[in-house]
Amino acid sequence: MVSAYAMRLVPPNLHGRAIAVTMSGSTFGLGIGLPIMTAIGTEFGWRMVFWVLSAVIFAIALLGQIYLPSVEGEKRTKTNSPFFIIRNKAVVVCLILTLLTIMAHYGLYTYIAPLVNHFNFYGGIKLASTLFGIGTIISVVIAAKVIDTHLGPLITFMLTLAFGTMVLFVIFKGTIFISHIAFLLWGVSFGALVTIFQAAVTKQVDTGKDVATSLQSSTFNFGIVIGSALGGLILDNSSVFYIIFGTMALLVVMALLVVPIILSFTEKRIFS
Repeated sequence: MVSAYAMRLVPPNLHGRAIAVTMSGSTFGLGIGLPIMTAIGTEFGWRMVFWVLSAVIFAIALLGQIYLPSVEGEKRTKTNSPFFIIRNKAVVVCLILTLLTIMAHYGLYTYIAPLVNHFNFYGGIKLASTLFGIGTIISVVIAAKVIDTHLGPLITFMLTLAFGTMVLFVIFKGTIFISHIAFLLWGVSFGALVTIFQAAVTKQVDTGKDVATSLQSSTFNFGIVIGSALGGLILDNSSVFYIIFGTMALLVVMALLVVPIILSFTEKRIFS
């Protein structure tokens, strides 16, 4: 619901940028919060992590109540119900893109530590995570600048970059410098995904943007579950290296199945 709220605070021509700025908090929060909470858990135990998390959530709720303006929500109608919105072909394409992309990325990202160990990566998981995190920040900055005017090319760029990064992993494995660049580029292809697909799905509906973004978020989370489960299945039966091929396969399937569907649409606004 955060994306829909952010869009109500700005003019329509800045909706994409509002989503990019708002959802960048998710990217930054993950990059900053994960190592901090890991350090707290290691030093003080898992219970302290939950105490700190509870305190942070309470502080966020309090600050939101004080500083965030109240905006009017959408009234429930037939045209903004989930069942009506899911009949929109363009929305379905956005959801399929979200599902396949997140499955591809999280199938490997969930097991980034075994991947680093498999490559004998110079600098270890800390350096790999740092490079990946820097890449996600670059990704968010890029998305914020072009998402309102070039959403379609931005999606194509991110997916192509993801595939190219996997190719670098396969060919060069843990080769110093090249593998470091690969982790950075992987972060670039990954960081703005939430923003991109939230913006894409909101462009496909005139009413029910709150519901549309909720459907997209649910699909995003479902993609994490399925992708990490498939990655774990591959890891149990072979090697983390072969998860890379699974990621590449999903990206190819997306190109073969989804892109022709997009091209067959007559709606001019899809990804415009």
